[in-house]
Amino acid sequence: MDDWQNGGFDLYLHWPFCQSKCPYCDFNSHVAESIDQSRWKRAYLVEIDRIAAETPGRVLLSVFFGGGTPSLMEPGL
Repeated sequence: MDDWQNGGFDLYLHWPFCQSKCPYCDFNSHVAESIDQSRWKRAYLVEIDRIAAETPGRVLLSVFFGGGTPSLMEPGL
């Protein structure tokens, strides 16, 4: 079992969308006129369920949203 599966852990969720692409940005980010946020939500939930199944008994310590511009996510997401 790898070390990341043994103790508490942190979760990073990547939101790869921006209103504009900054010229200095090296992150995986994209400008999109429309985003199917419900599809992204479903994908996040599937991935979170998979991680939970692989890490029984582990404690999730924090969730970090990065990107892109995660503030573009709908509040209910």
